[in-house]
Amino acid sequence: MRNIIISLLATITLNLACADEDAHTQPVASPTSRLLDQAVIGNGPPALCERDRGDKVRDIFCSEQPPSITGLFDLQQLLQAIPGQPPEGYGELYPATASVTVLSHSTALSGHRVSPLNPRLIVIADGMLVAFQRGVQKVEVIAAARNPGFFNFYLIEFEQACNLEPDGCSAGDLYTPRVEQDWVRVSIQDDEDIKNTPNDCRQCHQRASPFPRLLMRELNNPWTHFFQPLPSNPDQFIGPGVQGHNLLQDYVDAKGDELYGGFAPATVVGLAPFLLESTVLADQPVLFDAPGIENERFPYDADRGYPQDPGDSPTWRAAFEAFKRGEQLALPYIEARVTDPGKLRERVEAYQRYRMDELSEDELPDFGDIFSDDPYVRARLGLQTEPDASAPEALIQACGSCHNDVLDQSLSRARFNIDLWKLDRSEITQAIERIERAPGADGVMPPPEARQLDVNVRERVLEYLRSDPLASEPDSRLQHAAAMGMTGGKDRRAAPRR
Repeated sequence: MRNIIISLLATITLNLACADEDAHTQPVASPTSRLLDQAVIGNGPPALCERDRGDKVRDIFCSEQPPSITGLFDLQQLLQAIPGQPPEGYGELYPATASVTVLSHSTALSGHRVSPLNPRLIVIADGMLVAFQRGVQKVEVIAAARNPGFFNFYLIEFEQACNLEPDGCSAGDLYTPRVEQDWVRVSIQDDEDIKNTPNDCRQCHQRASPFPRLLMRELNNPWTHFFQPLPSNPDQFIGPGVQGHNLLQDYVDAKGDELYGGFAPATVVGLAPFLLESTVLADQPVLFDAPGIENERFPYDADRGYPQDPGDSPTWRAAFEAFKRGEQLALPYIEARVTDPGKLRERVEAYQRYRMDELSEDELPDFGDIFSDDPYVRARLGLQTEPDASAPEALIQACGSCHNDVLDQSLSRARFNIDLWKLDRSEITQAIERIERAPGADGVMPPPEARQLDVNVRERVLEYLRSDPLASEPDSRLQHAAAMGMTGGKDRRAAPRR
């Protein structure tokens, strides 16, 4: 039966554009949204539409009449990427349901906002992947180019009416259905436009590779951080391969059957991640070995079954140590649940009250602040550096993924390198000034969406940089990490870019 299902899913991968639009309520454009520009095309030169990269996205945004986009539903319609409801009788195998996978934890752009209550949707349409999550005003799109074997990467950003308010956007604006409608301005850029910004997708998707490629950290069943259908037997919640049930349960506890980006929780299917798995290449540079890690954490005993409390994973721990040496990017978190238990309960209760009209949208808490305050846990989640890291160790953890010998050395970002002995003193002085900037300020290092410096480590790094490290012998740890460039254990310096 599994082989039949896999065969069917592999077939429908190529034809997933048809979906039941009744799963959405199309938002009505506000008067404000009609007054502002609806589509702002990339910033060249040459401009996005002048580059020879034909695909469906450029067909839409580079037409003589730019599209009018007033919300997520409009965009999904244009991209033919609508996660719909299955018709009666089709059950788990309906393509429109299988075309969306739901992640509760992510190492991608804006991944620090992703949780079971604010998941990341990846919609698999005909020749296209579309990723969306609440909390940020962005939609990521990967489109198959007409040149076979190539993919074009896009970042679509939007604004809401709250962006024009003195206090900006509240949690209610960003973490409720409000974020999916009444957009007042939409812009699109491709990977060439954003290659020298904190939104650079190439720094992961084209690391040590001549061309961008599709990535999937959890390539094998049981797909630890993906939503899975709720089982009929609660005892199935214990053991390897069933953690995804807990994640969906967390979402349902808070949001019930609320549509999220057009996705209905009742349409989760067990093999949904396989559809994404069948779309990406098996040769992944960094892999979260879900079956191996979960079997290490849940060793089966013939007499007692699976343990109630999972243990450690030497596989995951070794990968985290390799990250700290600058040899590979960090893996997703070892646990399926990434949330702090107390904060999770508080936000579930708050959203329940919001759905019952007992709490207004503007009174909702920040759903991005749902993780542990323990700095060691936050370091393993990818949110910050380890609190006891030395200055060189912190530079590797917080800066090594973007400032090394491997990534595009023609970018201004390459003026700073964690191998400090490649720099002059003026460049180190500039780095000090960038680190000293207030959190969230323009140009601050690390950028807000990157791994942050622990507050004490920040002072440690600044003291180290001010002490004139160039006057001392080079640090072998920093030189090794810069040469490795977090490529997965191979020295691939200065790989060519398209």
